[in-house]
Amino acid sequence: MKYAKTILPAAAVTAAILAGCTPTIKTENEVTIKPIQITLDVNLKVDQELNQALSTDKPNVKADPNSSDVRERRRSRRDQIKAWKSAQLIGENNKGLLEARTADGSLSDSVKKVVDAENADRRLVFQAIAGKQNIPVESVAQRMGARMAERSAEGTWVQDGAGKWTVKAGK
Repeated sequence: MKYAKTILPAAAVTAAILAGCTPTIKTENEVTIKPIQITLDVNLKVDQELNQALSTDKPNVKADPNSSDVRERRRSRRDQIKAWKSAQLIGENNKGLLEARTADGSLSDSVKKVVDAENADRRLVFQAIAGKQNIPVESVAQRMGARMAERSAEGTWVQDGAGKWTVKAGK
C-alpha cells in the first residue's frame, strides 16, 4: 500500500513530463504564391511594347502626317504637342490621352484637331498592344498614362492615378 502511494504520484509526474516533451509538428503549407511577379511580368511586356511605340528611331526621316504608319503620324505632331503642353493648353491624363487644360476646357479648332488625331492614334497603339499581350485595353492605357506623365517635361499638366491634376515640378 505504501508502495502504491509512492508509485502512483511518481508515475503521474513522469507521464506529465514525457507528455510535455513531445516535439511540435509543423502543419503549415510552405508554398508561397507570388501574384506580384505576374503583374511585373505583364507590366514589363507592356513597357517593352510602349517603348517600341514611343521610340524615336528614324530621326532623319521627315514625318508624314498622312502616312499609314501610326508612329510616323505621331512623330509629325510631336513638336506641336510639346509646345502646347509647355504652354499648358493640354496635359497628359491618367488614361494615356491628351486632354484640354485651359480654364474653360476649350481649345481652338486647330489644336483640337491635332489632339483628337493624336488620341485616336494612341488608342490604336493601346489596342495593338492589348491584343498582343492578351490584356485589357484599359490596362495598357493606364500604363501609357503613367509613362507619359514620367516622360513629360516639368511645367506641364499631368494627371495622377487618382485623377488629380498637377503641374509637373522639377526633380
